[in-house]
Amino acid sequence: MENQSKEEAVGLLLSDTRNMLEELYQSGFGTVHDSTLAALEKMTELTGQYGMAYLSELVGKLAEALSMRRHQIEKKAELSTESLAGLYTRLNEYLYICEEKMLYEKGRAYYED
Repeated sequence: MENQSKEEAVGLLLSDTRNMLEELYQSGFGTVHDSTLAALEKMTELTGQYGMAYLSELVGKLAEALSMRRHQIEKKAELSTESLAGLYTRLNEYLYICEEKMLYEKGRAYYED
């Protein structure tokens, strides 16, 4: 990691976050493992360290909601699926915007040099 540029490091962080969301989506919101929750909490901390407060907040809310959902009865769990889906959607939108911005910045830097 020490030879990476800032852009490469952020790109890797975004990619790792997207991969984690894909795994979560494939496994479903109903069967979240402790390791997945731990990984989400670590990602919350890491994105915060990178100065990505909004991304950190969204990942943290998702981890908290998934953790709380594990202890709810079935009817309440169905209701919380809507809020989980909303968080998941906002996270994906944010990641998409970040990735697009990085591509534009890379293109701009290429043509400025």
